[in-house]
Amino acid sequence: MKWANKFASFFSNLFRQRHLDRELDSDVDGYLDLLVEEKLNAGFSPAEARRQALLEMGGPTQVKERTRQARSGSLLLSFLQDLRYARRMLLKKPSFTVFALLSLAVGIGVNTAIFSLVNVVLLEPLPYEHPRQLAIVYSVFPGAGVSRAPASGPELDELRKRSLLFQEFGATWVGSGALTGEGEPEQIKIGQVTANFFSVLGARAALGRTFLPEEEGGRGQGVVLLSDGLWRRRYGADPQIVGKIFRTAAGAFTVVGVMPHGFEVIFPADAGVPPDTQAWVPFAYPIEQNPRDLGYLHVIGRMRPGVNIAQAQAELDAISRDLRAQFREFSEQQLEHLAVPLQVDAVKEVRAPLLALFAGVGLVLLLSCANVANLLLARAGERAREMTMRSALGATRFRIIRQLMTESFLLAMLGGAAGLTVAAVLLKALPVLWPRVVPRLADVTLDGPTLLFTAGLSVLTGVIFGLTPALASSSVNLVESLKEAGRNFVGGHRKLRRLLVLAEVTLAFVLLTGAGLMLRTFVRLLQVDPGFHSPDVLTFAISPPGRRYPDDVKIIELLQQLEKNLAALPGVQSVGSTSHLPFDDYGNWYSYYFPEGTAKDQQKTTMADHRSVSPSLFRTLQVPLLTGRYFTEADDAQHPRVVIVDDLLAQRTWPGQSALGKKLSTETMQNGEFKQEWSEVVGVVQHVLYHSLMRQVRPQVYLPYMQSTRGNMQMSFVVRTEGSTESLLPEVRQAVAQLDKDLPVSKVRALDALVAVARIRTRFVSLLSGLLAMISMLLACIGIYGVTSCSVRHATTEIGVRMALGAHRADILRMFLRQSMVYIALGVALGAICSAPLAPLLSSLLFQVKPLDALTFTVVIATLLAVGLLACLLPATRASRMDPMAALRYE
Repeated sequence: MKWANKFASFFSNLFRQRHLDRELDSDVDGYLDLLVEEKLNAGFSPAEARRQALLEMGGPTQVKERTRQARSGSLLLSFLQDLRYARRMLLKKPSFTVFALLSLAVGIGVNTAIFSLVNVVLLEPLPYEHPRQLAIVYSVFPGAGVSRAPASGPELDELRKRSLLFQEFGATWVGSGALTGEGEPEQIKIGQVTANFFSVLGARAALGRTFLPEEEGGRGQGVVLLSDGLWRRRYGADPQIVGKIFRTAAGAFTVVGVMPHGFEVIFPADAGVPPDTQAWVPFAYPIEQNPRDLGYLHVIGRMRPGVNIAQAQAELDAISRDLRAQFREFSEQQLEHLAVPLQVDAVKEVRAPLLALFAGVGLVLLLSCANVANLLLARAGERAREMTMRSALGATRFRIIRQLMTESFLLAMLGGAAGLTVAAVLLKALPVLWPRVVPRLADVTLDGPTLLFTAGLSVLTGVIFGLTPALASSSVNLVESLKEAGRNFVGGHRKLRRLLVLAEVTLAFVLLTGAGLMLRTFVRLLQVDPGFHSPDVLTFAISPPGRRYPDDVKIIELLQQLEKNLAALPGVQSVGSTSHLPFDDYGNWYSYYFPEGTAKDQQKTTMADHRSVSPSLFRTLQVPLLTGRYFTEADDAQHPRVVIVDDLLAQRTWPGQSALGKKLSTETMQNGEFKQEWSEVVGVVQHVLYHSLMRQVRPQVYLPYMQSTRGNMQMSFVVRTEGSTESLLPEVRQAVAQLDKDLPVSKVRALDALVAVARIRTRFVSLLSGLLAMISMLLACIGIYGVTSCSVRHATTEIGVRMALGAHRADILRMFLRQSMVYIALGVALGAICSAPLAPLLSSLLFQVKPLDALTFTVVIATLLAVGLLACLLPATRASRMDPMAALRYE
């Protein structure tokens, strides 16, 4: 009721003051009344007196205009006067101003930066035509536990024929190719697409055109679309590029267009469609003639206007039932389809961490506001005499509040301007901290919406931290204040200030808990064994061009000779090669497997990652052999087929049995054709984490590359060295050039860098949440220190009396520590209560750490209590060492 009465009184005074302001600003009306009175005294009638007075002042219209100008001028002058006074008061106390501005700059700056990121990545529509109509269509194989698989060519063809709610479907598959011709050979990512792929997206070429239907399926001559980056870097932004020849190791293509600057194909991070694709070509073969169970196409569809995702999904369910009924392959696969809005799916990996960070920076802003409000309340004690004199000279409470709120708004606006600098620095650091998994990260800037957000946030911040101190400071008991000369106000509103400290400690606890949980997760990730030893390993990739390496024999000769040449380099311990590296963005290869004796209807219910490797790969990566043997040079096409499986597959397929000697049907690739072949298990190795450090996605099957070369597709080499991997790079390039000077080397990096990519999301969230937690703890310390110091100043005379009556220094120290620590302990308790329901919201970001982790909560409690004790110890110690005589003479 007390606060309700205060607010009622405030608004009553507000309306009364506005009425008084109107009267004071009506000087023109007052002058008119004086003229009317003179005319009445001269004997004019009332109507004539008013008419004559108006004529003397220029007529009714002129009087109204002068009245309006007088009123507006009075308000403007009053505001400018308040603004100048606010500026003088901020300059008068530079230490207060600096501390307040730093608090606000940090709070507003981090909010601005994260809002800009959230706005571009999560809120803004994707940069396509009508992006809400776009949906990714996945193939689902529930029997094999696969829910987001690519589709086959015949499957895409059937979807196009049967769907009524989709305007059209397009598809892509991204591989690599060697760019030759002028300049050094270069390995680039080339996307193969259906001719209508760009029209499905609603994307148009900046130069030239996109593909025509007759250019797909090998029906026309080879054509290519270039990315803006490749066009500028390789061809110097040649405006006449359209029509020129684009030469690759696979053949020559005619350039038909260049895509706009900033264009990228935005798919989910796990879809195998990297956004940095540099060129696109139409599929050079009729994809509808592929095997029905050969899935590799990433399908995107455009729904018709007015169709929602639920309706589209219902239609896909009906189509899936028809396909299973009509085609044996789809029935064996238990084929289903899943439609997911592209806008949702493209950011699924980053949505949770971004929302968690946005909530965290919001708490930091509240903490900053509480801290500045505390500083303003402390400063109010120093200005008590000023407020008393203002009231004594006739200033209303509303007038005092208006002046104080003007100071708060000026402070908030300056803090907002400084916050833009903080935000700019953070935005420059984002690509370094989180470079890969955030779509459209390059588009995150301080744009118009962000600046509006900052301005609105600054105004709101000014209200939040300014209103309560203004109301408290303007509540002056004139008689008591004049009698005490402001002495008691030095520590005024102590209870309110301590409540603000309690709120600061509570908010700091919540932020520290989140940071602690993420830090524990990151430590757990650092301790995860990926199944291989990554230090001191250099990796690179090559793609043997089909024109010079048309068959498996030549490809095998190239890979074997390159391994020998690399192994002979000084400082090289061992060399191996593989079709897929862990945590690489190269398109994944997984397919069906089944053991001997599996019933026909069960042969397409289990899937595994398939890897084509050289015999020395496992030794180079130091993958532990659990039983059996590694591959040897004898495991070639002239000998019986063999396979190595990981322990996860062995346990699932032959539980309680030895896998050695068992027959396993796996997918192989020879001379560009996929086949299902029987192989004998000769070894079992430890499971390797290829996709995520947080979970096992699929078991693994390893095939000797001499029995499954994967044709002209990319092969990655791993080179274990005795020293620096960077120093070996020139020799590696030379070794490749000696075999084939036109064979480009790509993706040169340390294997440790690939493992770091798998930790990058957790590292980013941990780093930023830790920074926010440190800021919150620092702000809480400042608040605790300020309240304790103010309490000491207010109780100076009391301290002198107590010490004069025999109190010891230890008694004074305990008294102030007890007063401060009560509120700190309450804040810690409230923080623990608030964190209990909030921590589970971070579950999707945690790994091997429970949301209510006892160790994290214990450390946060101990840390805040220790920091709070240190923050109030210094002023309390100063109070205990006070001279009693000086204290008694104080004020």
